[in-house]
Amino acid sequence: MALAQDMLVATKVSQRASVMQRIGTTDVTVTYNSPAARQRKIFGGIVPYDFVVDGVEYPWRAGANENTTISFTHDVTVQGKPLAKGTYGLHIFVREGEWTYIFSKNHESWGSFSYDPKEDALRVTATPKPSEYREWLTYEFTTREAEEAVLELQWSTVKCGITIGTNVTANVLSDLTSKEEKTSDDYIKLAQLTLSEDAKNVDAALQYAEKSIAMGEEFRNLMLKSKLLAQKGMSQESKTYEQKALEVGEGFPYFYYYPLSFMLLEDNPEKTFEILSGMFQKDSNNWIVNLAMGEYYIKAKNQEKATHHFGKAYEFAGERSKPYARYMYLSNRLILDQMQ
Repeated sequence: MALAQDMLVATKVSQRASVMQRIGTTDVTVTYNSPAARQRKIFGGIVPYDFVVDGVEYPWRAGANENTTISFTHDVTVQGKPLAKGTYGLHIFVREGEWTYIFSKNHESWGSFSYDPKEDALRVTATPKPSEYREWLTYEFTTREAEEAVLELQWSTVKCGITIGTNVTANVLSDLTSKEEKTSDDYIKLAQLTLSEDAKNVDAALQYAEKSIAMGEEFRNLMLKSKLLAQKGMSQESKTYEQKALEVGEGFPYFYYYPLSFMLLEDNPEKTFEILSGMFQKDSNNWIVNLAMGEYYIKAKNQEKATHHFGKAYEFAGERSKPYARYMYLSNRLILDQMQ
């Protein structure tokens, strides 16, 4: 009975909480108990500074009750230092002008009472700063970029953040490489990412492209092989595969992404218009070609022609694609009406 009452009191005083943020392709999850300040002095008070007794550090559990934990689904960097994927117990050694975040391999303890520095996986330092008042201890992901975010602990009038970084290309490569049953699309991605990691990896990327082609020729893998052969200086072979790709081209990869890639990635709108014009002459009722034409004319700052082609895309699109084509047409017609 007494134990049940103790647990009930602990739950009311320090509520269980968690926060998750995806950084690139990596999920970062912090699970903690959130105590209230209740007009107490927090840092330098109930959380003492420089808590060392007989040469032994006693870090704070960075929350309340059982371990605060932090999990990563891929390898990350914390404050620029590498940390392997997994779940860690999170502790903080608090000094007045500097905090040391401690990632412990032991994440199942009750608080920091049994903390052992021998179980440290990583230690990093961060600088606490004044902040707006927070009654309840809170973890929050603040500044966010494509491959990094700041995880901030906020409580009372203090906040302190650490930067967590990821390598999206390396993580996706790792996931795809370890995948047992790969698809043709997987091999295309592996080829592209391998080359993205290192432009010298043309031969390795070419092997992935060939594995994709072995599972069935299509526009994307044939065009990919063509570009890789061109990078190796094999111009004649490159043209052969480019022609094969154009002969089997279909769907969005061929009618949309291929022509627009010259305008968006190579700053060559003339090439985009040349390809789209040829496609349009062959089949002016192709809704994807009209959609791509609309995108081209937006870039060319011709709203009238863009709206016309989006209208044609809506007219010729199948039932599954009509909602998107309708949205593109109506939103661009509204812009055109406002311009007139």
